[in-house]
Amino acid sequence: MMKLAFSTLGCPDWELEDVARAARAYGYAAVELRALGGGLDLLARPEFQSGEVTRTRDRLAGQGLEVCCVDTSCAFDAVDESERRKQIGLAGRYSELAAALGAPLIRVFPDKVPEGATFEETRDRISDSLRVVARLAPRGVRVGLETHGDFAGGAVTADIIRRADHPNLCIIWDAANTFASGEEVEESAAAVAPFLAHVHLRDARPMGKEHWTPVLAGRGLVPFGRVVAALGELGYRGYVSFEFEKYWHPEIEEPEVSLPDFAAAMRGLLGGRPCAA
Repeated sequence: MMKLAFSTLGCPDWELEDVARAARAYGYAAVELRALGGGLDLLARPEFQSGEVTRTRDRLAGQGLEVCCVDTSCAFDAVDESERRKQIGLAGRYSELAAALGAPLIRVFPDKVPEGATFEETRDRISDSLRVVARLAPRGVRVGLETHGDFAGGAVTADIIRRADHPNLCIIWDAANTFASGEEVEESAAAVAPFLAHVHLRDARPMGKEHWTPVLAGRGLVPFGRVVAALGELGYRGYVSFEFEKYWHPEIEEPEVSLPDFAAAMRGLLGGRPCAA
């Protein structure tokens, strides 16, 4: 059975205890760490410092809660080699935090093709950088490349992972991103399947040609039912993590609304009943 998690991007002002309390109340098995206390710099958080991080891990475990992923903003598309080295080093620090928390995964981005660069050049820079990050990651922590930006398609992301060619690399399938890129759900699922480790899911609707706004389940165009069915066909048993981007869209629903809404919609689908949303 697939398991439910949520990203703290959807409750960006909450502290970790608020996050844990909500996970228990709404029936989530894990949390994905991104924003806490209004900021994104997890490495600066007091509860994740040396001497505290083990106690933090134990407190969460005592509440029956896992950290399924530690999210970063690290991207490896830059033409400037020094910038790529900086991003590689930062990803390495996040992978150490993930290991300390018992999280099996960090999230990184491919991102954009810079002005003046080609798609192929950028793809190769990303794959080369990922190989280095994968070598730096502590035992038990994998590096998940999200389907994102100019590389949102499942097939494109899988191609980068194949070129990087390291067992610590995997894919985080952001189903809304691949759908917005014009790729059919079933096509994306088949492409990412050999490397799939984690799933992001949210509903959204287009606002103009390039941007999609997050909405509650069933109010947008992302076909949750097809995503769940495709994952079922793959035999996927990992986390489906609700990534409701409130940090970037403060106008969307509060977490007290969005978190139980997503949980209810997913339980309806996973239980074989129509989506309640």
